[in-house]
Amino acid sequence: MELITSLNLRNSEYFSKHRFISYHHQLRLLFSLGKQVKNVLEIGIFNSLFTDILKRNDYKVTTADIDPHLNPDIILDLTQDFTLPKDTFDVIVLFQVLEHLPYEQSELALEKLAVSTKKYLLISIPYNTEHLAIQVKFSFLRRSRHLLINVPKFWTKKPLCDQHYWEIGLKGYSKQRFLNSVVKAGLTVKHEFIDPTNPYHYFLILQKN
Repeated sequence: MELITSLNLRNSEYFSKHRFISYHHQLRLLFSLGKQVKNVLEIGIFNSLFTDILKRNDYKVTTADIDPHLNPDIILDLTQDFTLPKDTFDVIVLFQVLEHLPYEQSELALEKLAVSTKKYLLISIPYNTEHLAIQVKFSFLRRSRHLLINVPKFWTKKPLCDQHYWEIGLKGYSKQRFLNSVVKAGLTVKHEFIDPTNPYHYFLILQKN
């Protein structure tokens, strides 16, 4: 698993419009869980923006990452036989992380995280599709209306990102296969969401059984 600091990414390059759309939904979905969620574990960090906003909203946040250069609270390698404090975190969040592991290892990590969380996992994973998105906005409506047509790229195994082992929608990695892995881990899909303006990021709120 390649360390993110080894990629020489700059914050200015990482803060794209699509990433800010994802930051919005990360926060929106976590806030939707209400006051029952206060202790958060974020796995996979880079610029700490998500953590900083949560702390400003009175959440208790613990960070975990494989990369020691990011100064996480916990050094965590999801490919190893890891353990986390039990009955501590109301929700464990990891956005665009699991695909950096071979699929079988990501399944094992999901099972361990399901045991570790008290209530929820909030995740996003890449969904590789050919898609058509149409936005319609009227001056008398506050919200835009969208039409999204997306077709999974079941004819290829090549991820969009070179650092990914797999992406949902590719040959051998159907959405149903991942949902079966969720059930196997002892989790239930509480909510799933795709923003038509950035359909590459597939969000799920997973509830512990």
